[in-house]
Amino acid sequence: PRVRSGDLAAIGYTSGSTGRPQAHAKTWAGFATGTAQNLAALADLWGGRQPQVVATVPPQHMYGMEMSVLLPLLGGAAVHAGRPLLPADVAEALEQACGPRILVTTPVHLRALLRSGVALPALAGIVSATAPLPQELAAEAEDRYGAEVREVFGSTETCVFARRRTARDPLWTPLPGVRLAPQPDGTLVHAPHLPAPVVLADIFEVMPDGRFRLCGRQADLLEIAGKRASLGDLTRRLLAVPGVEDGVVVQLEPEREGGVGRIAALAVAPGLAPADIVAALRATVDPVFLPRKVRLLPALPRNATGKLCRESVLEALAGPGARVVGSGSGNAA
Repeated sequence: PRVRSGDLAAIGYTSGSTGRPQAHAKTWAGFATGTAQNLAALADLWGGRQPQVVATVPPQHMYGMEMSVLLPLLGGAAVHAGRPLLPADVAEALEQACGPRILVTTPVHLRALLRSGVALPALAGIVSATAPLPQELAAEAEDRYGAEVREVFGSTETCVFARRRTARDPLWTPLPGVRLAPQPDGTLVHAPHLPAPVVLADIFEVMPDGRFRLCGRQADLLEIAGKRASLGDLTRRLLAVPGVEDGVVVQLEPEREGGVGRIAALAVAPGLAPADIVAALRATVDPVFLPRKVRLLPALPRNATGKLCRESVLEALAGPGARVVGSGSGNAA
C-alpha cells in the first residue's frame, strides 16, 4: 500500500491496570521496525521455514497486534484465523498448522493448558507476555511440551523491547539497539522503533552487559514499619501456596489521611479457607506485609489478555459472595 512511513497506523491504549487507559499513537514506520525487532528476538525458534502462529490473545491488544497481525503482515508468518481460548480449542488450532507451530499466549492461558492435561502437537516455541511468567511455570511448560518458552517484555507505550528464556534465565536481554536508562521515577527506554525515548514506571536493575532485572513498579513498592516489599513479589508468594490456582495482592487506599494502606488479596483456591492461605504465607512473608483481607472467588476478574484492572480488583474485594478473613488477630473482617 502507498502509505507513508510516518502515517498513523493505530492508536494503542494502555490496559488501565494502574489507572485510566492512556492513548499512544503508532506509525507504520514504528510498526515495521518493531516487527523486524521481533523477528530478531524469535526467528531462531522456527529457523528458515514459515512460522504458523496460533494466538490466544486478542489482536486489539498491543502484544496480540505485534504477534498475530504485524508478524504475518510484515514478517512473513502465517496465523490461525480464530482465537482459541479453551485448552481443547488451542490444541485443535495447533493441529491445523502445517509448519513450525508458535503458540502466542499468556501466563494465565499457559497455566490453564498445563492443568487441563490436554495433549499438544509438536511445537517450535511458546511466546508469553502480558504478565510476569513464573520460572516454575515456564520450566513445567518446557518439560511438558518439549519446546522453548520465550517471554517477551513490552508495553503499549514501547511495544516489545526485550526477551528471555524464563525457565533458565531471570535476566532480560534487550533487543538490538535498545538501551535502558534508570530514572528516579522509572526507566527511560531508547529503542530503534520508538520516535523518542519513552519513560516507563517500571524499575529495572541494569547489568554492566545491558541485561536487566525487573524490580517492579514504583507504585508496587511497599514501605511499612520501615520494611520494604513489592506487590509483585507478594503475589508470586501467594501463587506459590499449594492449592492457590490464581491470585493477586494489592494495597488498599489508607483509611485516614497520613495512614498506611492495608494489604489485601484475591485468590482462587478451591478447598482452602482464607485463614489457610494466610497461615501458609506466614512461612515466607514478613507479618507487616501479610494481607489483612483475603477474599476467595471462583475466578478473578481478568480481561481478555489476563490482566487485572485495579478498579475491578477493588470491586471484587468489596463485593458480596466471597469469604473474607482478617489476618491480624484472626477475626473476620
